[in-house]
Amino acid sequence: MPETRNVLLVTNTTSEDEIAQVQNAFTKVSTQGMNIYLRLVHVIPSLPACYFNMPSMVTLAERYYEEATQVLSAVGLSLGVAKKDQWLITGKIRSEVLRLASRLETHFILAGKECIRELHQSFILQGKSRLTPVRSINSLSTPLV
Repeated sequence: MPETRNVLLVTNTTSEDEIAQVQNAFTKVSTQGMNIYLRLVHVIPSLPACYFNMPSMVTLAERYYEEATQVLSAVGLSLGVAKKDQWLITGKIRSEVLRLASRLETHFILAGKECIRELHQSFILQGKSRLTPVRSINSLSTPLV
């Protein structure tokens, strides 16, 4: 039975070229006898609650949500990721992505060149002996194993 890797892709700043790199890398990996279980996450920045009395802030929050939903759906469609494996969360990218990755028992977190700055070299302890590395999409030319 082929080995399965759980991968979480942060969609916040992924470009079309980066999505194509992900597709190519996962196709190559699957031909080498490994299964990838891909999940997507998009993090909406949390806005201070004290500003929600201002109509413009409500509009801004709605716009963030609409854009995030569109991006997540588009990436999911491109990569063939089911809706149940697409996560839209609110908060800080680093803390929320790492928390979700831990909960989902993720082997790798992939992020585009913009998000990787926030997540770069981050590791989270899962249990007592498992670390989840954060990798740039551009690093997919190296094996995921």
